[in-house]
Amino acid sequence: MNKLKVAFSRKEGGFTLVEVLASLVIISIILIGTFNLIVFTNEAAVSNNHRLVAINLATATLERIKVVPSSYFTMPTEENFYQTFNKDNCEEAKCDMYSTLLNDKNYLLILDVSQTTEEKAMGLLEVIVTIELPEENIRHKVEGYVNYGNG
Repeated sequence: MNKLKVAFSRKEGGFTLVEVLASLVIISIILIGTFNLIVFTNEAAVSNNHRLVAINLATATLERIKVVPSSYFTMPTEENFYQTFNKDNCEEAKCDMYSTLLNDKNYLLILDVSQTTEEKAMGLLEVIVTIELPEENIRHKVEGYVNYGNG
């Protein structure tokens, strides 16, 4: 009987169930934190990509308007002119320009065109190009002057 007690009382190397469970909880907490960081970083990268597309699209649109302004809107005739052009408020032949599908996202173009008496004398139009991505709550504006050759 003495030999039996000695066999069970020996300390053998190994982990208890509590130690294993504690280490699993700690590893799980670390992995969940890391996974959340990766998900957040990916969402930020996608959002930044959409913003970059909006910025480049607005800049490119303003440059295209500078080349041929009449391809986007009707030229003003009265003094102190202000008008907004978008997909809902455009000439039928030009409405396709106000919506652009890129990377499976529909970017909307809004043009605010204005002209004061002084700008009319110089042959300039003030144009604000706004690109929106409504489902991502992204909006970017680029402002510039367009010379239409009357000054």
